Amino acid sequence: MRWALGESDGRHPESTESEPNLSCLLSVTYPHHHLLAFRGSSLLVGSFEMVTTEPFKCVERHQQEATKWADEFRQALTLMENAHTLDTNLMELPRRKAADPAKAALANEIARLLYPDLAIREDSLGPIIRYEKDLVKLRAYIQAQITQQNSESISTSVWAERILRLGPWDEGNDPVSLEGASSLPMPVQISDGETLAPFFNHLRMGGDDSIVGDEDAEEKLEPFYDVHMVEFPKGVLYADRRMDLCKMVVGPTHIGGLMDSLESNPFTEHFLLGNNIIGPLGAQHIAAFIHKYPDRMTTWYLAGNCIDGPSFKLLVDSLVKSPPVTNLWFKRNPLGPSAAHDLFRLIIQTPQLRTLDLDQTSLGDAGVASLFSLLAEYKSDVPLALRHIYLNGTGIGEAGAKAIARYLAAESCTLVSLYASNNPLGDKGATALAAGLSCNKTLQRLALSSNGLKDHGTSILLKSLLNHPALRLLDLVSLIRTVTTLRYLTLDLVPITRPHLNEILSAVAESDLLYFTATPLEPQGRDIVSVKAGQTAVRLREMVAKRLAENIAKEYDGISMHEFYGDGKRFLVSPEDVRYIDSVYRNRDAQMARRGLKKLDKWWQEGMGRWV
Repeated sequence: MRWALGESDGRHPESTESEPNLSCLLSVTYPHHHLLAFRGSSLLVGSFEMVTTEPFKCVERHQQEATKWADEFRQALTLMENAHTLDTNLMELPRRKAADPAKAALANEIARLLYPDLAIREDSLGPIIRYEKDLVKLRAYIQAQITQQNSESISTSVWAERILRLGPWDEGNDPVSLEGASSLPMPVQISDGETLAPFFNHLRMGGDDSIVGDEDAEEKLEPFYDVHMVEFPKGVLYADRRMDLCKMVVGPTHIGGLMDSLESNPFTEHFLLGNNIIGPLGAQHIAAFIHKYPDRMTTWYLAGNCIDGPSFKLLVDSLVKSPPVTNLWFKRNPLGPSAAHDLFRLIIQTPQLRTLDLDQTSLGDAGVASLFSLLAEYKSDVPLALRHIYLNGTGIGEAGAKAIARYLAAESCTLVSLYASNNPLGDKGATALAAGLSCNKTLQRLALSSNGLKDHGTSILLKSLLNHPALRLLDLVSLIRTVTTLRYLTLDLVPITRPHLNEILSAVAESDLLYFTATPLEPQGRDIVSVKAGQTAVRLREMVAKRLAENIAKEYDGISMHEFYGDGKRFLVSPEDVRYIDSVYRNRDAQMARRGLKKLDKWWQEGMGRWV
């Protein structure tokens, strides 16, 4: 192979036909004032005023590719910090020591775009070293993600086998409890005062999301959302006025100190105290604070705090006199059926309450029936503010479903989101609920997974939604075609044949859906009909993926499916109020659990002690 160097006068140096086409190779790895440009197999070197346009186009394409990869890499790091699923295509990111010189050069350019502050000199290795270090983390995360997905696939198979073995729920001969799922918090240990003191002192001084003096704290950005925050050994304040002590466990021992420190802190507006087991005594302290400062908080996240019916009544007495309150989260507190009337008071007397979380609160079928009967009969010239209600695992049966249906059918109904999964509805409950759904005009989100439905109940339920004017999310093929507002549909572990699934896939491929998933309960058969149906399903799923990507880009101003999964999907499934309860502590635990680095204990064991 012969190479000849030439001046940049537009003449082409001598070359041979056997030399490779090296258009724009390595141009970005040298200082820009010593530009290398290739045309065909000809090399032009030096400072020059003009060359043919082809090299510049190649350099431009090279830089565009580097910019694209840098943007995706930057976003992936943020998604990784917040435990989101990453696109496996990121495994194709170029490496510094790639065998292909062009890819190695691309890696260098990406590194410079990502870490310009480390490029002290033109030939500095700082950016590429940092890039490689972060890339190793990213690849390890994706590999762990793949392993997890494979594990989940096995788990899904195990669940499917278990469901098939048990068969459909026989609600007549195999009744289950209508009291709801356990409302105990997750097992935790109460913190000692020394670890909480730095944060309490910061609050007491009227502190915000910045460090004051020589405090034992660190300023940083919240993963994914880049909201500024200050983190103490235990406790976080965010720039958007969230106070986060989730899982830090102040308990009844330190809740008084926390509320005292907040008296001189008007900065905090969103109070996040999930899984802190404060008990009835803690509820009394919070109620007293609200009574004294009714205009302070808009969000109270009190999940997993052992608040019972009588102490809940004290909270309601104060909350109904707190005009700014917009969302309340009480999941995993044993409120009990007797709390129904207090919940009714809370809903009708709190003027801006739009989101109410009652998941696993031991309301039971009787409590739900009582609450929604009161709501159905309520008349007022002013519409209720309530838009989103969570009733997962509350024990809803036929009586509760009938009462909910009455409210859904009422002109006074304002609900946009109804989450009622993991309840013993059965076909009778589904039939009762369908009567209200057929008259409803407000619901956009309806989640009814794992409710013991069979063909009859499911059919009646779906028919009641055929002409719904607003529904966007259904967590349960005619529905896909007739409900033009539908954007989210899940059909996981359902007893459906492959040919029938293909009918649904065909409908989805022509729909406006943004998200769809379906997992048949039974494995694919080996007969010729099943095999052909499986082959057809592969083609249809490719069409569905393409259609979903097109729909996402159309509805969300050109974003990719991967970007949609990062944030857009979240607010399609949930109201935007969930953003006010985001906690770095809960997210970190979830992330570590997904990676297999931490086990989330969900049940108290004997010997863990009493806490209230």
